[in-house]
Amino acid sequence: MRTMDLAIIGGGPVGLEAAARAARTGLATILFEAGEVADHVRAWGWMRLFSPFGWNAGPGGLEVLRGQGGELPAAEALLTGAELRTHYLLPLAAALRSRVEVREGARVRDVARADWLKGEALGEAARADQPFRLLVEQNGAETEVFTRAVFDCSGTYGRPNWAGPGGTPAIGERSARRAIEYRIPDVLGAQRGRYATRRTLLLGNGHSAATTACALAALARAGPATRFTWASREAHGVPLRAIPDDPLPERVKLTRRANAIAAEPPPGCEWLARSRLITVREIDSRGFDVDLEIDGKVRPDRFDRIVANVGYEPDDGLYRQLQVHTCYASLGPMGVSAALLAAQGPPGDAPADCCIAADALGPETLRNPEPGFFVLGAKSFGKNSAFLMRTGYEQVADAFSLLGWNAARTTGAR
Repeated sequence: MRTMDLAIIGGGPVGLEAAARAARTGLATILFEAGEVADHVRAWGWMRLFSPFGWNAGPGGLEVLRGQGGELPAAEALLTGAELRTHYLLPLAAALRSRVEVREGARVRDVARADWLKGEALGEAARADQPFRLLVEQNGAETEVFTRAVFDCSGTYGRPNWAGPGGTPAIGERSARRAIEYRIPDVLGAQRGRYATRRTLLLGNGHSAATTACALAALARAGPATRFTWASREAHGVPLRAIPDDPLPERVKLTRRANAIAAEPPPGCEWLARSRLITVREIDSRGFDVDLEIDGKVRPDRFDRIVANVGYEPDDGLYRQLQVHTCYASLGPMGVSAALLAAQGPPGDAPADCCIAADALGPETLRNPEPGFFVLGAKSFGKNSAFLMRTGYEQVADAFSLLGWNAARTTGAR
């Protein structure tokens, strides 16, 4: 049985940072990406980031690329997702391929111990004596890979929440799911034709929904035949509450623009507070019939398009055979979830800020009963959207520290 040192699940920004650190320390490392490297970043490539490049590039990745002599964006540059992928993530992946095994189109289906069941050796260090077994599907075939440690950096972007009451599907939503847009559409660019001259139902009250609302408003002002209804659960008089002393000016601007649109929508458009989707029925290619509950009253309506920017959740089924302690509220690892709740204060006091100080989390929040297994990046925040890439990079450094892998070393698969 050949055993690698480290398996990384997910080839996004945090997974690539982990691979860069692993390459520097001489670890026998394999990285699995279900699609292509940085696929999720490509999916929102048209969007411009709130935070500067200096926050979105990891120290390990920068060290690798500077060693290659390539030109990098300025630290203060506000890049689009496509620019970040083109000028940082793809060059980093290319530079790592000679030192890390990168498997694209490889989906990890399950992670378990090679010879321990979930309920055996509860919380005991002895579980670390057995390597992890990863069941991997690639090109229609299944293989197994064994490693000493696993970093799950697979993110949440591929698992949107349901749009119905309480986070469950609205009546009919399962059937209509393929026709509903759960990501942030490029309304003013590549997908303009889908929304121009159409009537759209937008669901959600976070920054993703605000981004879509601003784009739909711009489209409506350019052509009065374009209309939208923005329905959110928010009951505070505005769709987005401002983050006190927000250090990200672009996020401040988005919040102000979105709230102004809600206060004074373009003609034929509206913002509905205290609202939720109750039923949805797709009418062939003619759109959707829906029932919206607005402040306790049901309103039937019809729309050409539905955009549900209602957040994402982690795939915790990947490690269901491991001893991972997850939060009942966020589905993220308990240590990270508890630290986030403490750092962000009591619910309702103020909106959560994603600029969490490094010392608010720290290495110990990453520990769970399963030795050698770490959930890192956006997935570690679970349903909590208050995440920045630089937090994920700090987590990678912390995980290496906990494993004692910070010193340079040479090791090989065995």
